[in-house]
Amino acid sequence: MSSEKGKKPMSRKKRIMLAVLAVILGIAILLLALAAFYINSKMNLLDRSTSYTTGSIDPEDEQLSFDHLDLDYIDVMENGGEIEPPEGEVNVHDEITNILLIGSDEREEDISDVARADSIMLLSINSKENTWKLVSFERGVGVSIPDQGDDWLTHTFAYGGPELLLKTLQDYYKVDVDRYVRINFTIFETGITDIGGVVVDLSEAEAEYMNGIAGEERWEAGPARLDGPTALVYARMRHLDSDWNRVGRQREVVIAAAEQVSTLTASKINLIIDKLLPKIETNLTNAELWQLLFKMPTLLGGESGQMTVPDEDACWGIRLESGKSLIGCDFEAEAQRLDDFLTGKLTEEDFAAGDSSSQP
Repeated sequence: MSSEKGKKPMSRKKRIMLAVLAVILGIAILLLALAAFYINSKMNLLDRSTSYTTGSIDPEDEQLSFDHLDLDYIDVMENGGEIEPPEGEVNVHDEITNILLIGSDEREEDISDVARADSIMLLSINSKENTWKLVSFERGVGVSIPDQGDDWLTHTFAYGGPELLLKTLQDYYKVDVDRYVRINFTIFETGITDIGGVVVDLSEAEAEYMNGIAGEERWEAGPARLDGPTALVYARMRHLDSDWNRVGRQREVVIAAAEQVSTLTASKINLIIDKLLPKIETNLTNAELWQLLFKMPTLLGGESGQMTVPDEDACWGIRLESGKSLIGCDFEAEAQRLDDFLTGKLTEEDFAAGDSSSQP
């Protein structure tokens, strides 16, 4: 009783301050909840017609978990060809998240079931080092396709969709990837145009090539802003040099697009999201997308790297009885080369310098 009597009653001013703080905290919580609901509603616009389910956020998960896509049933050699994948298991690294970016070659408003993977690019995120890397897979490499025989890697998508493409990359390059994002040519063109185009650095030969296609002198060497259709032409041209240069241009466009999006207003981004997300196919869950969103600020300030698999200088030609030409490579060596790059044991500078340990 005496202790209670000794307590001073809270002043009116202090009560008002606490009440104001409680209101502010309540408003902040409400705004965060509304923001989370809004972002989640946008994520739900994505095309997940492949029957993958959205997940829920688990705060105890430190890494993205991709354990609910079963590719084990796929046998790339079943009634396939003679190009066998190398022995060994997939290289799994808990700190690394790999997502396949697929650009399919159909020109329709919506994703279709029949298409080739014109662009096959791996986005690799290292959560421990806060780094990200882009790796292009040469589409003309020969692999075995179930019930089809030996054929180009790009055709695995046409015969078995993203599942067969993912499994083929797992088997032949031992890369741990079972998540993907897919767009087609029309979505690419629309998206690039809507964000205001992309700026790329044209070489003199590239400018001349683009002028030849346009039928007029529109381009010159140096920085150039390309709209959607023109960016697609730039990203796909290969007769100028080689397919290895071609995939390098594709990576340049992807990075330029990311930089351009960072300059847009929130209202502009919202309009683009509503327009494009329903046309983008993925098997990433909302929970996984949330985790990527949380990592984005750190990743944008982190280091990045690029490479192409396989190494052009270590490839050879394969001629099938049908007359079709495929690209051959040492898959075991390329799998090791890829893993060394993703784990940071070797950098793109090492490859560019012709480090002997990076060559197959």
